[in-house]
Amino acid sequence: MSNSLYNTRYKALRKRLRLMRLTAELTQVELAEKLNLGQSFVSKIERGENFIDVVLYARWCQICGEKAGKVLDEVM
Repeated sequence: MSNSLYNTRYKALRKRLRLMRLTAELTQVELAEKLNLGQSFVSKIERGENFIDVVLYARWCQICGEKAGKVLDEVM
């Protein structure tokens, strides 16, 4: 399995992160503010230009009202 940003599972994770944000009715700006990040960083994660680390992933899920483990199980 490749560690690439373009790996099939990583693409699925990015898609799920974006869907999670939209379902929570958050803009990239709003989510970024809650994560104490810039909007461009959220955008780069969603577009596949940056990896997301596990702590940021867990926080993203928490903010969007999702269980990190459940979401990861869906993607895997």
